[in-house]
This record gives sequence, structure tokens and C-alpha cells, in this order.
Amino acid sequence: QAFLVDRVRDFHNRQKLKLIFDPKLSTWQIIHILFETSHSEGKAGYVAQHLVGAKLQLRFPNVQVSNESASTADRPTNRSGDFMIGNTVFHVTVSPMEGVFKKCQENIKEGLKVYLIVPDAKLAAARQLGEQYCNGHIAVEALESFISQNIEEISVFAADKLKNSLVSLVKIYNERVNAVEVDKSLMIELPSNLEKYNG
Repeated sequence: QAFLVDRVRDFHNRQKLKLIFDPKLSTWQIIHILFETSHSEGKAGYVAQHLVGAKLQLRFPNVQVSNESASTADRPTNRSGDFMIGNTVFHVTVSPMEGVFKKCQENIKEGLKVYLIVPDAKLAAARQLGEQYCNGHIAVEALESFISQNIEEISVFAADKLKNSLVSLVKIYNERVNAVEVDKSLMIELPSNLEKYNG
């Protein structure tokens, strides 16, 4: 029985993340629920990085947005951060610790502008640490706000366009995950009430 329970657990662990779309919810809340789901399934770090990458790609379609496995961030590399747009570097982390602020300090010394993207639950603490380590020289933003505000703006705050933008975000996210991650359960499944916008 224990063996079967483990196999069922393995099966569920391979299930794609479910996006819940309720038009009564704010876009912020939709992204927040998706992120909380990924957190409860132990996928938060991966999902955060790929969501930010997808958001940047959606917002800047003519800019090459780098795409690497989220586990790369844990290994020493010569990258300035997770993403680079113009002279701005973006760090994405679900647990803002000393290491990321040291990287931010290095970025500032190199003359780069720095964004640190963290879950909303870690925002207050991360801003405090940002002041302590970087004297207000970095922008610390909540993941949920960073993504949802852009989605709203791209959609010109119109309900139908918002649905299209959310579908586009998910499609880009899934393409990025599929290209660099072995674990396909990190991909997001569109709910049935958004399927018709998946043109």
C-alpha cells in the first residue's frame, strides 16, 4: 500500500500547475494564487523566475530575454543577474538573503540599475535589507505586482484583452520552461474558461 501511495504522490507531483481564472479576482490575486500553489508544491523558485522571464518577453517582444534553468541561479556563474534589459539587471528570489544583496552591490558598482523581485510576503523585509545593503539604490518589487501591473497595462485595462494577455503570458512561460527545464510539471495548465482565448 505504501508503494502505491508513493506512486500516486509521484503522479500528482508530475501534474502541471493549475491557473485559476475568476474574472471577479484582481490580476494581482490571480498571480498570487498561482504563486502560492507553486509554493505549496515546492516549485516557487522555478515558477517565480520563469514568470518574470515570460513577463519581460511579453512586454518587450523585440528584446532577447535570456532563458536558463532556475537551478542555474544556485551555481556560481558570471551572469550579472537572472535577466538583463538595457542597463538594468533583474534578480528574482523567493528567499532574499545576504547573497543576493551582495550581488546587487556588485551590480551597482558596475553602474547597473538593479531590480530585486520577491514574493509579496517577503517584500517588507527585502526592502529593509535593500536599504541596509544598498542605501536605496535598488528597486525592490513584489513579484505579483511586477507581473500583474504590466499585464493590466498591456491589456489597456480591458477585460477581454486581459484574458488574451494572461493566455499569452502562460504560453510564453510554458515555452520557456519546456526549453530549459527537465521537470515538465513546472508548466501551467490553462483553465477551461480561458481555453477559447488560446488562439
